[in-house]
Amino acid sequence: MIVRSEGTASAPPPLATEAGEQAPGAVRTKDWQISLHVVEDRDTTRVHAVLDADGNVLHSDALARRNPRDTPAPAVGDDFAVGRALVDLGHQLLRAGVHDATGPEEE
Repeated sequence: MIVRSEGTASAPPPLATEAGEQAPGAVRTKDWQISLHVVEDRDTTRVHAVLDADGNVLHSDALARRNPRDTPAPAVGDDFAVGRALVDLGHQLLRAGVHDATGPEEE
C-alpha cells in the first residue's frame, strides 16, 4: 500500500520479476541505507553520515556550534549538523550522477 502525504492510498505497482526481467509497467525498487552518528560535546554537535547506495558508500562529516550568547538547545544543534551532513551527501550524489551521465570532463 502506498500512502501519499495528502492521505490518499493505492496498491503498489507491479515489481520486477525474480529473474531480473521487468514486466511492462513494472517498478524496480531499491533500499539504500543511511546511518547518522551524532555526538554532542558541550557547545558543538558533530555528525558522521554514511549512505550505502547499492554498494556505493558515501561519507559526510558536519558540525554545528552554539553561539555562547544563545541558550543551550541541543536539538537545534542536532538539526543543523544533521541537515548539513545530509545536504553534503546530496551534493555528492548529484556530482556522482553528473559524472555517471556525462563523464569527468563535464563536472
